[in-house]
Amino acid sequence: MLRRAGLQVATNLGGHGVAGLLRNGCGRRLLIRGDMDALPVREETGLEYASTASGLGPAGESVPVMHACGHDLHTSVVLGAAAILAELRTEWAGELIVVCQPAEETVGGAKFMIADGLYERFGRPDWGVALHVRPELSTGCVGLGQGVQSSGCRSLDVTIRGRGGHGAVPHKAIDPIVLAAQFVLAAQTVVSRQTHPAEMVLVTIGSIHGGSKRNVIPESVELKLTVRGYKEDVIDAAEAALRRHARGLALAAGLSEAEMPVFHQAEPPFRPVVNDAHVTGVLKDLFSDLLGAERVACLDPSTGSEDFADFSPAGAAVPLCMFKLGCTAPERLARAERGEGTLGLLHTPRFAPDAEPTLRTGLTTLAAAALGLLGPDRS
Repeated sequence: MLRRAGLQVATNLGGHGVAGLLRNGCGRRLLIRGDMDALPVREETGLEYASTASGLGPAGESVPVMHACGHDLHTSVVLGAAAILAELRTEWAGELIVVCQPAEETVGGAKFMIADGLYERFGRPDWGVALHVRPELSTGCVGLGQGVQSSGCRSLDVTIRGRGGHGAVPHKAIDPIVLAAQFVLAAQTVVSRQTHPAEMVLVTIGSIHGGSKRNVIPESVELKLTVRGYKEDVIDAAEAALRRHARGLALAAGLSEAEMPVFHQAEPPFRPVVNDAHVTGVLKDLFSDLLGAERVACLDPSTGSEDFADFSPAGAAVPLCMFKLGCTAPERLARAERGEGTLGLLHTPRFAPDAEPTLRTGLTTLAAAALGLLGPDRS
């Protein structure tokens, strides 16, 4: 589709990424990005086009997959906007970089595409724009805000060590299950007592596994956790505090240096997404003119995380703006607000955006953003 629209296309960027460049004379350069990976979730929407696809899990097993975060819609909007810009060449000048990005949910696809030479091939953009569906907004509406829009995130695997033994003689062992329980409670104080009350930090321990038999004290316990915040230094401090707590508990239990807890970064970290004030202001004015000011919501930062910030790498900063696209039919949203139904939120089996009006608003707003930034009065 990109080639048919006249774009120069590169494939397999950073693994499975696709990017296209549309040149249209002299001017500024804009990047628009759509993520395209699915999630290991079995779809339960009942739609006639519900996913029946499967993928491979971490151990190579077959798992059902669906687009439970709207990435198929994001990519469709980006491709459609590129086709619109290709048809309206007389209305703008410059260059448009179209990015279809894999691995937003897992392993930092944006970072891999940058490392594989995206900007060396197509040039560093003057701006970057992306969108993401939001079930809490009605179709026909968008939302955006200046400054931080999503949190940074660290994904950590922690091994709490101990000394195994018989459950009947716990004094001859050092129980890692007890240490893990103490660590879980201590982690709560990192948020409530060791972080400034005005700062946002979240510590979520989503998985604990240890032991195999009720009368056997195991050698170790495995925990999986995330640390989120709106500022990198605050996240750094929270992670350091978690490490101190884990080490302190191990020392207090009598473990040696060789038996200290082990922290492992399980996935590439997500940086906070920060919307540039100028670009956000331009888009807000454009969207208000296009949709009406009452359909442009001012959004607070989200505690969710994603890797769009990696398109603004250190040392080569790119002003970015991500806006949210309403995807729920107004009547369904009204019923949910009255407690008479559910929305089908992101990452759930029942996520089902109202496809046609959502696509229509996404196409018009993203194309308008590109025309507004690359139009003659912006060059």
